[in-house]
Amino acid sequence: MLNLKQVLLSCANCGTRKRFSLTSEQFGKLAEGKQQHFFCNYCSAQSLWKAAEPLKLTPEDSPDEAATKNILLVDDDDLTLQLLEKVLEAENVHIEMAQNGKEALEKLGATKFDLVICDIQMPEIRGEELFRHIQENAWVAPHQIIFLTGDKSVEVKKFLESSGCSYIYKPFAMLQFAQQVEAALED
Repeated sequence: MLNLKQVLLSCANCGTRKRFSLTSEQFGKLAEGKQQHFFCNYCSAQSLWKAAEPLKLTPEDSPDEAATKNILLVDDDDLTLQLLEKVLEAENVHIEMAQNGKEALEKLGATKFDLVICDIQMPEIRGEELFRHIQENAWVAPHQIIFLTGDKSVEVKKFLESSGCSYIYKPFAMLQFAQQVEAALED
């Protein structure tokens, strides 16, 4: 269950003040001086909002760092990355994004990830080749990888079934995606 806090924010564009219910992650970002995107009725647009009053983090406001899971999202489509990030924001996770397999390899070599969510069809290095590199370097176990694809070809289906990874065909329901992520993070 989400732990929400009521916080008075101020629109950076027009100065309008409004009380928002924020997750502990959003509260933490605002307490660090970062701004958040919300809709401003006065501006009639998405705007950056900042805390109207100084915020202080208490131990119960800070998520347990040991419990924070690292997730790597790999997709060449910006909209898909943004949608997946929005769905995952409600969880206590740290998200990194890569727009292709080459970028993903660099991140995998530098950071330990608890879950990799990856498209199959990407420029430079496809999902199948990225998977091979992941296995060769023992970065992530197959049950910690979820592939996303719209490709239902025999070759891709054969790869997905033999990989030991979870997979979801595009288009997919966000609830289905969230359930797969939750299951993968519990392993």
